[in-house]
Amino acid sequence: MIVLSALLWIIATTGGRELFVKEILGGAFDSQAEHFLRGDVDVDGDAIRWEAMIVNGHTRMYFGAFPALLRVPLNAMYPAGRGAWSRLSGFLAAEVALLAFAGLLSDALRASTLSTHWRRWLGGAGLVAFVFATPLLFLLGNMAIYSEAIIWAFAWSISAIYFAWHSRTAEGRSLTLSLLGFSISAGFALLSRLTFGAPVLLIALLLALRFVRQKNMRPLVALFLPLVAALTFHLFLSYARFGNFSGINFDSYVNPVHREVAHKYGIFRLDRLPYGFADYFDLHLPPIQSHPPFFSVDRRFANFPPSYSLPFSETYVPVTWASAWLVAGAIRGLICLLRRRGADLFQLGGTAAFAGQSLLILCFFTLAQRYSTELYPFLIFCTVLFLRQSGKILPATRWTFAALIPLSIFMNFFATASWLQHDGSLPRETRLFWSAISGGHVSIPAPNKP
Repeated sequence: MIVLSALLWIIATTGGRELFVKEILGGAFDSQAEHFLRGDVDVDGDAIRWEAMIVNGHTRMYFGAFPALLRVPLNAMYPAGRGAWSRLSGFLAAEVALLAFAGLLSDALRASTLSTHWRRWLGGAGLVAFVFATPLLFLLGNMAIYSEAIIWAFAWSISAIYFAWHSRTAEGRSLTLSLLGFSISAGFALLSRLTFGAPVLLIALLLALRFVRQKNMRPLVALFLPLVAALTFHLFLSYARFGNFSGINFDSYVNPVHREVAHKYGIFRLDRLPYGFADYFDLHLPPIQSHPPFFSVDRRFANFPPSYSLPFSETYVPVTWASAWLVAGAIRGLICLLRRRGADLFQLGGTAAFAGQSLLILCFFTLAQRYSTELYPFLIFCTVLFLRQSGKILPATRWTFAALIPLSIFMNFFATASWLQHDGSLPRETRLFWSAISGGHVSIPAPNKP
């Protein structure tokens, strides 16, 4: 864990040297935090620029509130860091996600029929794969405003899943702490990105059924108090920003392309599902080259219907290759769930809730690598279900994980490095860092001095 945490720090800070860097539109969260302290929900126009939404002459933004709330204590402690907290924020989110996944994996393997050797191997390899064979690597390497809200939503979602599973076997004080941890995590996920928060709201109701049946109301306070507070804040903030409770109003968006497509076709549309599924779960390899980073990834143009706002996809490596180990685990988990008689409501409801989140992003009006993160709560939940319920199946499939984990790490790491080192929107030092650690030889001229 310490080694992986150190690697996360190195990735987030471009080799450990660059912490206070102004990432793309990252200062918008600082501006939002300052306006919160003044008692309004506006944001400075020069901070949000091309992502602004103009509502009755006021500049607003649609990104989740949690990164802005985090800026309040950070700017109070170190005002000189204003506008440059994105990398520290991303590192903290990655740490939350890593710790939560470590807890999930440890609890699942503890009851496994695997040998001690295989449990240790799968536990360690699973953590390495979580860092290097999920979108966590991409989000941490590109901490623009688009990534920051998503990485926090992902982290809090995994944390909520951990506490939800843990609460099912906990008693007494441990139960109260687990429910409180779930409630806080679920609330912060909701405040980071609505699509991550909605599934855990359903899981909260599923957890509550146990205590309602037992006529034990005290645990419900720990389960719902922080979550209801976060939900109330989200609803009030959404209404104050846009006059609705959905958290966004594309009619106010300054981007004319996204605005018109959203207005004409909608943000989510069911007939996009086949295209979204084919994009994120494609079996075709990214373009291969003989020298590091071995892949030459780029935007992929295709014959997308007019209901998409962009004529290309920014999914540079499909989930089926980037996280083949989780896809295999999730498929096994679904098989176990369908074959197992008497599967409880928590398992069925949790699977359905995260499947609904996946369905939404498959119907979204743009395709990008960062949006594939929305698929991972479902993949992780089902994989954990497999590890917990598989019995004799897991020992028979341990070699599947042994093969797919290294493959996924190789594919995702080098494809991500290829994308980031050629992303002209990133700082020059970031691009050179990704070129260096992947063995690439990208040439990026230094900026001209005035």
